[in-house]
Amino acid sequence: MEDITQVVLPKKRPTFITVLCILSLIGSGGFGLLQPLYQFVTFEKSYPEKIDQIEKGLEQMEDAGMDSGFLYDMTVNSMVVLEKTKENLVPMTAANIIFALFSLLGIFLMFRLKKNGFYLYSVVNLFWMLVPVYFIGMEVGMMMLGFGALITILFIILYAVNLKHME
Repeated sequence: MEDITQVVLPKKRPTFITVLCILSLIGSGGFGLLQPLYQFVTFEKSYPEKIDQIEKGLEQMEDAGMDSGFLYDMTVNSMVVLEKTKENLVPMTAANIIFALFSLLGIFLMFRLKKNGFYLYSVVNLFWMLVPVYFIGMEVGMMMLGFGALITILFIILYAVNLKHME
C-alpha cells in the first residue's frame, strides 16, 4: 500500500503586511528608538541654544505686538516642552525606548504572521502615545499627539484589516 504524506507549505505573507511592517519598523525603530537616544545624548548641549532661540522669538513677537494668538502660544508651549523634557529626560527616554522595543517585537511577530504581535503592537502604541501627556502635561502633551496619533491609529486599523492573514 502507498504511504501518502501531506506537505504543509508555510503561509505566504501578503505584500501589504510586509510593506506595513517595513514602514512600522522605520517608525518604531528609526524614529521611536533612535530619536530618543539621540535626544538623550545631545540634549544638554543643545538645550541652552534652543531656549535662547525661543526667548528671542518671543521677544520679537512681543515687540511686533504679536503677544497673543496661535503662533505665540505655540512658541510658549515649545518652551514648556523643553523645560519639562529637561526635568524628565531620563524617564522619558527610558519609557520611549521600552515602548519602542515592545513595538518592534510586535512588528516582528506580525511579520511572522502571528496575531499576538498585532495585539502587542496595538496596546504598546496606544500607551506609547501617552508618554508626552504623562511627562509634559495634559495641555501641551495632547497638542504633541496630533499627527503621530493619526498615523498610529491608521496603522492599527490597517493591521486589523489584515488579521485574517495571521494565525
